[in-house]
Amino acid sequence: MTSPAAGRPPRVLVIGIGNPGRRDDGLGAKAVEHLEAAALPGVACDANYQLNIEDALACSRNDIVVFVDAARGLRRPFALRKAAAEGGAPAMTHALGPRAVLAICAELYGRTPESYVLAIRGRDWGLGEGLSPEAEKNLAAAVDFLRDFLAKKTPARQSAR
Repeated sequence: MTSPAAGRPPRVLVIGIGNPGRRDDGLGAKAVEHLEAAALPGVACDANYQLNIEDALACSRNDIVVFVDAARGLRRPFALRKAAAEGGAPAMTHALGPRAVLAICAELYGRTPESYVLAIRGRDWGLGEGLSPEAEKNLAAAVDFLRDFLAKKTPARQSAR
């Protein structure tokens, strides 16, 4: 794991994952929209249908990375867990998960940011735009939690709120 240079707050990247054209699968992208609108100082946001090898470079340039994705079968509206690099860089790079992206980050760039996965419970995975009402509620709770979580991880930024 890397740590920020002395005297500067950590750089944070939030990556939303999912397809907004598959209803609640778009929760990651929608979470990023909400965070971008909040304009949290020092927090960069990105969203993609899936993670790619290029995301390893973006991760290597940050101290903290949060991957946000929709999830099935969660008992709670959302769950946060630490993420770590898993093994070496995968031989194939189609549809990478957070652990694979972190492994590539470590192998290619020699850095492993402090990383988390925020899973948000979805309900409707059919074709179409827009979230289900349950997913909207879960999203609101998850984004509120994430804002507070990031404020605690980057205490120097709290005064900028």
